[in-house]
Amino acid sequence: MVGAAPFTQHGLSLQAEPLTDAHGPLRLVWLHGWGQTRQSLRPLANALLRHGEAWLVDLPGHGSVPPPTAPCTPAAMASLLGAWLATLPPCPTLIIGHSMGFRVALHAAQQQLPELQGIVALGGAGVPRQLSPRTQLRRWAIARLMRLGHWAKPLAGEGLLNHLRRRFGSRDYLSCPADLRAMFVAVVSDDTTPLLPHLTTPALLLYGAEDEETPPDVGRTLARLLPRATLEILPHLNHYTILTHGQHVVQQRLQGWLKTLGA
Repeated sequence: MVGAAPFTQHGLSLQAEPLTDAHGPLRLVWLHGWGQTRQSLRPLANALLRHGEAWLVDLPGHGSVPPPTAPCTPAAMASLLGAWLATLPPCPTLIIGHSMGFRVALHAAQQQLPELQGIVALGGAGVPRQLSPRTQLRRWAIARLMRLGHWAKPLAGEGLLNHLRRRFGSRDYLSCPADLRAMFVAVVSDDTTPLLPHLTTPALLLYGAEDEETPPDVGRTLARLLPRATLEILPHLNHYTILTHGQHVVQQRLQGWLKTLGA
């Protein structure tokens, strides 16, 4: 079995690591969330090796993969993933995405990647969260202030803009390396809502009941809009424990769903 290998196309790179020497009968491709690496999915992926070959993927700007030279959208990541998959022997494929990784899976389904049999969300992102009127008003006000900061930049320099970023920027945005912030904005701005009614790929949607990053309402919206979706809300789990403490229940739900697909 070879180790992790880089793949590059059109200036974007990923790194893919096979977990076994197996070929088929099913290919499971695991995609991590924002700020994570393929290591976050390794225990869960190892628990499901009985289904066939498995690949852990580091997406652009994560793990050992360098940041892209221009902001990279989930759609661009899906195209990169498809180009990499095209280098492998044909095999029925399942894409399993945590958080941001599921955005990529949705775009892969929209791009109709060959051999794609299903997509799985583990606290998957892809549609806007439901916000209270107060939160919506606050976000509108912050957006206006940021626009003012950009408008004043020729006169005031970066000082005002940097102050607004520190005061109102999200924790994830502020923790980003500077060369990934534009990519972060492109990722969190990605709204797949218009695509969803046209995606006929079967989808399993697993969400932790205590997830505050991608709460169950995100899963409910996806389940309502996707034509072939199965939604499960998992008690006592959050955005990250779904990958650790929830390993056994996720494994059960995924195996049961695979049986309905005949996999």
